[in-house]
Amino acid sequence: MSYQIYSHVLPSATPGTQRILKAHHFGEAGARPKVYFQAGLHADEWPGFLVLNTLLRQLKKADDAGLIQGEIVIVPVANPIGLAQNFHGYIPGRFAFSDGGGNFNRNWPQLGAKVEKRIKGDVTGDIESNIDLVRQAIHEELALLPETTELQGMKKTLLALSMDADELIDLHCSGEASMHAYVAQEFEGHFKPLLALLGAKVGLSELETGAASFDETNVSVWRDLKAHYAHLIPWGSRSLTVELRGENDISNEFAEQDAQALFDYLVLREVIAGKSPAIDDSDVEYYPLDAMDLVKAPCAGIVCYHKAIGEEVEAGEVIGEVVNLMDDDVETSSYPLVARTNGVFFARVQRRLVVCGESIAKIAGREHLAFREIGKLFED
Repeated sequence: MSYQIYSHVLPSATPGTQRILKAHHFGEAGARPKVYFQAGLHADEWPGFLVLNTLLRQLKKADDAGLIQGEIVIVPVANPIGLAQNFHGYIPGRFAFSDGGGNFNRNWPQLGAKVEKRIKGDVTGDIESNIDLVRQAIHEELALLPETTELQGMKKTLLALSMDADELIDLHCSGEASMHAYVAQEFEGHFKPLLALLGAKVGLSELETGAASFDETNVSVWRDLKAHYAHLIPWGSRSLTVELRGENDISNEFAEQDAQALFDYLVLREVIAGKSPAIDDSDVEYYPLDAMDLVKAPCAGIVCYHKAIGEEVEAGEVIGEVVNLMDDDVETSSYPLVARTNGVFFARVQRRLVVCGESIAKIAGREHLAFREIGKLFED
């Protein structure tokens, strides 16, 4: 048996308080491939909690049977800071209240330039040695990151657990949505089997979002280095963000289904011994992130949708309406939500009371939209 649980204590934010990150480890340390999972970085997104809890039970059985060949690290609750934001039963959990605030999944430390400076002059024609060289440099740079505050400590710990992984899978969800994922363009083919196993038909393909999100940060070092060294430094890490449907899509049935998909993927990647699953990925389609239409509320009010999640839409089609409760004339108080692209209506906010100008629905399109700015493709 190789199963170990480690508790990582975060710096105390206030006297008498202390939070931990609990990491579950399977396989021998340093075994390859290494795959890292986490859930709940946005602490208001909970489906991944149950999925990883279910996956842990499956992995314990596989470990007892001696089937773990690589290394697996799972952090089922990645953001205890956000989970503590409990206001009369409501957990906002998306933005930090300390360290300047901000989205928990934005502006993570970027180490590419520092790692490149550290390895300069030591890169050789031996690709495997170069991978080890980069991972060691990453390890040394991570050790220098500050951990004075609770949030700094959380970020540093999560990066230390994940940045030497061959693959990283970050579990999130949307308000109401079909299963989908955000995938770097370079990894579309690599992760297509995973999307197929999860039943995701929509993949949002990105190159550089400008968000410095957790999953991007794990691969940004390698992307930066490849710009300098090309084939001499291959991808030492691949990552993606999986959106596990909507906030309320939580059930034992979904958890079993999704955990089995993740387990099968680990078999496919030979992290776990077993017969590789048969995969039909013909329904998986990638859509450029800069072709995604963010449908905005034309006024404040109550939103009603005319189209269902997963339906195809056409540019100019009305997908819903917002009723302005303050209009004098109730006969003309409904304002249409108009699609600006052909594609798939795949996500929307769960709230039905919306604010003027906020993005309330997402349509995955196929053609670049002029109003979508490269480098600023995510909204908080």
